[in-house]
Amino acid sequence: MHGTAPDAYSLRGGLVIRSGPERVGEMLLLGGSAPLIMGKQASSDLVLTGDLLSRHHCRLVPTESGWCLEDLQSTNGVTVNGGRVSTHDLADGDDIRVGGFALVYVSDAGIGPFSLPPPESPQVSLPIPVPGAGEPPPISEPIDNETYGVADEVPGLQELADHADRLPAVAPVGETADASVAGGSSRNGDGPPEICPCCRSEYPVRMKICVDCGINLRTGRSILTADGGKLDDIYMAAEGVIRVVSWLVCLGVYPIASEAYGACRPHAVRALAVITVIASVWFLVVGVARPDSMRTTKNYLLWSGDGEPSAEEVLLFYELTFYGDGEAFNERLWELEETHPDMDWDESVLAAHRGLSPEQQYPGQYRSSQLITHAFLHAGIGHLVGNLIFLMVFGSRVNALIGNIPTVVLYPMLAVGAGLAHMASVMEGPPGAMLGASGAIMGLAGMYFVLFPVHQVHMAAWMRLGLLFMFRLHLKLWSVRGFWVVLFYIAFDVIYTALGVEDGTAHWAHLGGFIVGAGLAVILLLTRLINARGGDIISAILGRHAWGLVGAPNRGPGLLQRLP
Repeated sequence: MHGTAPDAYSLRGGLVIRSGPERVGEMLLLGGSAPLIMGKQASSDLVLTGDLLSRHHCRLVPTESGWCLEDLQSTNGVTVNGGRVSTHDLADGDDIRVGGFALVYVSDAGIGPFSLPPPESPQVSLPIPVPGAGEPPPISEPIDNETYGVADEVPGLQELADHADRLPAVAPVGETADASVAGGSSRNGDGPPEICPCCRSEYPVRMKICVDCGINLRTGRSILTADGGKLDDIYMAAEGVIRVVSWLVCLGVYPIASEAYGACRPHAVRALAVITVIASVWFLVVGVARPDSMRTTKNYLLWSGDGEPSAEEVLLFYELTFYGDGEAFNERLWELEETHPDMDWDESVLAAHRGLSPEQQYPGQYRSSQLITHAFLHAGIGHLVGNLIFLMVFGSRVNALIGNIPTVVLYPMLAVGAGLAHMASVMEGPPGAMLGASGAIMGLAGMYFVLFPVHQVHMAAWMRLGLLFMFRLHLKLWSVRGFWVVLFYIAFDVIYTALGVEDGTAHWAHLGGFIVGAGLAVILLLTRLINARGGDIISAILGRHAWGLVGAPNRGPGLLQRLP
């Protein structure tokens, strides 16, 4: 039950479009006693366009306390505060995701109660001026005698006809602002004005957001900023790619995009991705076209382990790889069989291995440069593509915040940290090689975890069923807070290392890279070399109490962000 319906002529609450394919910054006013349908069909009360929207996607049902949001069995669903809902009673500040649009609900407390007089005729002129536009012309809205549904898209409100003393001003929202619904002075408040603890600006008592700082006046936490204008295109591109890839990989869960504040274009991550592709393709081509050259190329991998290999491991390396001189090994083994016929087979294999020169043996010789070079090589196309997805989703956001030069400096440090963690974990084991960028990329994910934990990461999960189900593809696209995504993937490494599972994956490299990345991000925050605009994990936990550590949200870019 939603309670008693409000008066048919009341104007209560609104939705601010903070990101989406279009109309970012507009406010949709809500009113009346009848439900308001939202969708892309022209007959909807609230019309939003986008490929991810259904014709009648959801509706807003007026209740005694506000509005109830109901999903109308839409294709892509409705999420509120990161969770999928079928029905939800909206509260002030709720984050709503509908078909690629991100909206923030502003309750009566944010806009203020206002009742329109009953219309004397079927048509009533309703003037709605736009802030900063001088004296605007009136906007006529049709009102019938039964219901009044308000869904006007305006960037903000200063006054509403002659009742402005009851309606606090609403500031216009910029392209990257999320839900700035405050502004003006305290002249209309019912008590002492709200004072922004960051910039000391005065606001009406009912205001929640400081326009200048972009923070919540009560909690001191920043309103999240993101450019969601291309989200529809990203979803459509991801769906198209997955429909093809799912014939090769029938099951998968991957991030496809992320939201976060950033001041520069991520050229460094893009360059790292290109270098990684070129190096990995060269490595794979050389391994096929010139297998004998792998005896020297293997030294770009990270080699570690001081233990004695088993005879089985030695045979596998010489028979299945070109890292060692297989012909020389077999000749040495035959000689030992002829000269020492009574020697145990395992002993003969190990003796033949030890009798080769270091250049002929399969293990490479450790070099410090391998701590970096291993991060640019991959064992196959699937290995490469999977790492590139994570690099672009998490790394590009970190790059956009800290800058291109710092990214170029920090990425090798993350690779070194991952490599050292792996070497420490296998030091007493037999010689082995590691390659791949996943350790360094998990370092970038660790930085994302610290810098952007509450921002949204968009995910894709798919499963293509078999012949019995006509190869039907089940695809789901949704968004979730970034810290949940990072914790989900790092949890596999924690569990596998705790249980000692051997699956050919360098889990300690992932953990090492993550720890180094998170540590570097904390250092950058505490030394105020960067400014995450209050979206970092310290500010998310401590609110305004974190300002003494990382600075107030409106103190401008950090030192690294000011570098040319």
